[in-house]
Amino acid sequence: IRYTHKHKNGTILQRKRWACYQRALQGYDGAIVLPSVGGHDSARRLGRRHLQVALLCFGISLAYSCRVNLSVGIVEMTNKNSTSGFPTYAWDQSQTGVVLSSFFWGYVVTQIPTGMLAHHFGPKLFLMAGVVGCSLLTIFTPLAAAYGGWRLMCALRVGEGLFQGMIYPSTHTMLGRWIPPLERGRASALVYCGSSLGTVVTMAGAGLLAASPWGWPSVFHVPGALGLVWGIAWLWMAADSPATCAAISDREREYIESALGASSSGEKRHRVPWGSILKSVPFLVLIITHVCQSFGHWILLTQLPNFMKNVLHFDIKSNGLTSALPYLCLTLSSFLVGYLAQVVNERKILSLTASRKVFNSMAHWGAGTALMLLAFMDVTPDQAVALLTVTVALESGTLAGYLVNHVDLSPNFSGALMGVTNSLSNTMGIIAPIFVSQLVGDASRSTQADIERGWSTVFLITAIVYFSGNSLFVLAGSARVQPWNSPSPAESKRQQASASCLSSADTVSSTV
Repeated sequence: IRYTHKHKNGTILQRKRWACYQRALQGYDGAIVLPSVGGHDSARRLGRRHLQVALLCFGISLAYSCRVNLSVGIVEMTNKNSTSGFPTYAWDQSQTGVVLSSFFWGYVVTQIPTGMLAHHFGPKLFLMAGVVGCSLLTIFTPLAAAYGGWRLMCALRVGEGLFQGMIYPSTHTMLGRWIPPLERGRASALVYCGSSLGTVVTMAGAGLLAASPWGWPSVFHVPGALGLVWGIAWLWMAADSPATCAAISDREREYIESALGASSSGEKRHRVPWGSILKSVPFLVLIITHVCQSFGHWILLTQLPNFMKNVLHFDIKSNGLTSALPYLCLTLSSFLVGYLAQVVNERKILSLTASRKVFNSMAHWGAGTALMLLAFMDVTPDQAVALLTVTVALESGTLAGYLVNHVDLSPNFSGALMGVTNSLSNTMGIIAPIFVSQLVGDASRSTQADIERGWSTVFLITAIVYFSGNSLFVLAGSARVQPWNSPSPAESKRQQASASCLSSADTVSSTV
């Protein structure tokens, strides 16, 4: 803790230890000022940690571009009436569903191993491998479709999933090492709004590129090339932690390390306490919440262009632009959520636990309500787009809700926690396209009434899943650092002592 003393002539003296301050006290007339971490000058200055946040945001944005471009591109790739002059493929609804879901066959495999490896060896290179490796495979997508059909497409998408499985656990490890607790809400919102930014640009841009003279192959070439450019910038400007960053100022490094305190071990390597983690009620609830979120997220993200085409009857250009609208609103609302979370947490309007639950409830219960209206009401195309836009935009609440809760529970092992929850939750990415194809059926063989009835069922089930998952999070979730985060009994006692002053407020707010 820094103690600040003001000399008679206005000079400010700062000492790190009480003994040093006592010696300096002789001959000076002033008072001890103990600034809060949030009031430190470094908290208000742009620094190296903000550069890491920006790089992470753009990295996740490009990763999502490489992930969701197929959702729009495959509509044109399988369009039998296309006059673009580029090859099309006679894949039925079941085959396209398998192609779309195959990404997640690889995605769920690398989550947990990467979370552990990023904790031990640093997240920088794993993040680079995730984005750059996926970008290279994305560039080869048109060749895979031409020479291997839907089967080789599945294999390539599995490879993309293996690479992208490294991204989220490594990102959480970066946030745990770089971002002070009071800044996590805003930082995580900015970082993970990259997913919505990448989605909106890809949804809109993919439709325009597919309708351009470059055709649908450019939907894969453009984001792949941009991902390679990002890799160069990341290698040059990123660092595993403040301790290994040569360009960071001493003031900012000290601010981050003092703010994190005993909750983060920085570069030290500790064994992941899997036994304690898997018996932790807040973590088990977090898994369920993450799974429920991913179920709705991937149904909307992978199947929205399908809904736009077969129910609302938009062409490829209008389809891409309209599918992008909800994610444009999500991007804008993400910045608003980041600002609100920062204000709520810094001013202590709510406890951290209550704050996480309020933002997550806004996302899940709000989206569930909009989907139930969409399922039960007879709406026009414009009304349907409006309800879907509200549903997706409200998802921004998760950025200050469950999504940053891994870092709350354990800054030391947040990457490993994210690996577990993201691995399990993204099995929904495998299930969602197949689930929709079974309920909706093949558009070429089903009547319009059957297709619309199938989509109403899809929306209703998704709403129920949202309501159920968040109810558990509200009842049993927590944002307090868990005892197993600390690698030694001594540090555990210090951690519990520093958190004890917040326990009463957390308990009351959680009960409310």
